[in-house]
Amino acid sequence: MPKAVNYTDEEILLALIWTMPKKLTKGQIGRLLRIKSAGQKHWRERFEKLGEKGLLSIEKLDAGDLFHGSPILKYYLSEANLETIWDKYFINYDERHGLVNDPFLTPFSAGIWNITSSADFSKLVGSKFNYQFLCAKNEANPTKSSESIESLSNGNKAKTWKVMDAVLSIGWKTEAYRRKPVLMETLTSQQRKTYKVITSIYEAEIKTHPADYKRFTTLFEKNFKYYL
Repeated sequence: MPKAVNYTDEEILLALIWTMPKKLTKGQIGRLLRIKSAGQKHWRERFEKLGEKGLLSIEKLDAGDLFHGSPILKYYLSEANLETIWDKYFINYDERHGLVNDPFLTPFSAGIWNITSSADFSKLVGSKFNYQFLCAKNEANPTKSSESIESLSNGNKAKTWKVMDAVLSIGWKTEAYRRKPVLMETLTSQQRKTYKVITSIYEAEIKTHPADYKRFTTLFEKNFKYYL
């Protein structure tokens, strides 16, 4: 029997991002990653270390004597986790790897998305509005995370970071498209369909969370004042 893939922390976090807002046990995360070893002590310790770093949240459910007094542990992400993930993996990202991807697979002009230019980027990506938008997007258009993760496993760390950037920063990139219609000229017909779906979800979240959106745009305008 072949040994199960020992996924990197980045790939585990990406799987959790793709399944937001679900709270999963380590066994469920294991099935998501198509591995059978996620219920073992090794995986519990890995998740504990991620929790200690603030990269994921851990919820303990006391089941009483049902499971011999052992609590059920569920793992999930919060807006604070997203901010920490962004700050850890992207604020000091090595730009020699090239431009990061955007949600529509279209490169932006050089320099616009300089993720090392401001420490507020982590607050922007980890904002409550972006968290709510990511959750709503995942609920409306769930992805097959196991297949996505499997395709990443054959790549390298830089590739994983680029994909995580595209996923995490989707809120502020969508805001840029809304303010700069000229960017639409770079999209193919299929990408325009994707954009239409994303913006419909985005606009619904604006109506649902107007105060959080206002705080989000304040950070956005601060970071992109020279571009806008």
